[in-house]
Amino acid sequence: MNMQKSPDISIVLLNWNGVEDTLACLDSLRSLTFTNYNIIVVDNGSTDGSVHEIKTNFPDLTVIETGQNLGYAEGNNVGIRYALEHDAEFIFLLNNDTIVAPDVLDQLANAALQNPDAGVFGATLFYMDKPDTVWFAGAQWNAQKLVFDFPYQDQTLPNNINTATDYACGAALFFRAEVAHSIGLLDARFFLVWEESDWCLRATRAGYGCKQVPTAYVWHKVGASFSGESSPLRQYFSFRNRLLWAEKNLSLKDLVLLIDDSCRSFCPTFILSKSERDSFIKRLVWATKDWKNTWFSSALRAKRRGVMDYFLRSFGDCPKSIRALNNTYK
Repeated sequence: MNMQKSPDISIVLLNWNGVEDTLACLDSLRSLTFTNYNIIVVDNGSTDGSVHEIKTNFPDLTVIETGQNLGYAEGNNVGIRYALEHDAEFIFLLNNDTIVAPDVLDQLANAALQNPDAGVFGATLFYMDKPDTVWFAGAQWNAQKLVFDFPYQDQTLPNNINTATDYACGAALFFRAEVAHSIGLLDARFFLVWEESDWCLRATRAGYGCKQVPTAYVWHKVGASFSGESSPLRQYFSFRNRLLWAEKNLSLKDLVLLIDDSCRSFCPTFILSKSERDSFIKRLVWATKDWKNTWFSSALRAKRRGVMDYFLRSFGDCPKSIRALNNTYK
């Protein structure tokens, strides 16, 4: 990085039918104290009038219309390609359902200056509705449990936070442009979720360190893109993409263990009440009914379809049936 001037930073903001969130995020970017940046809004085929509102309220921004919903991965890739073609030194992927601290770019750029061997940096994310509570401040892969641990989640931010992280959250992901030139872009097969952890691990294997920046603050409406973290849409992508991620990054043994874990999680347990007040037949009927209702619940249907699509090698966007399930989710 040229220390004689501020680095050239491109902020990539992805929008899909989220006009109110996007306008609020863009409004927060107006308060940035860092000055050498440009904003690239990628619209993923919105039908809510987003493009008109964005261009009207922020006429100086670059707006790229994809014409269709490419998902988080490929939608951001569109913005990354544009930034690389226009010689950005750093790229900041930012969710549209976020609000940033005025000095967030200063903090990220300073971290990059102080850590020349690192290529990827993560902002600290707080819940939007609980602004003092951490949602993401780093992640470590737990090889015994085969899950990511999030050591600071749901806590107030401690003073001695560990800056080492296995990946930076895609809601606020800052990286040197040379990393993308070297390892390529996000894997579009993921569409949504797990793509940033996959990309960060690719960067690490290529020799680029990944750092968490405790003082770079962003507030996030967690789950806004999915209608909630437990929604059928989220469950579908989480279960399908976890297996794709494992296939790419873990051993065959660990992949098999995760497949087994996935199958167990969407097969409900048959629980027969031990109450002696009711007859065995009644208890059997009630247990069967409960098991059937759970088996056909929207969440478990989405999980099963996600695992099935992994084996069918059906990646990218989810089936229309999953979005229909999500539309009925409350």
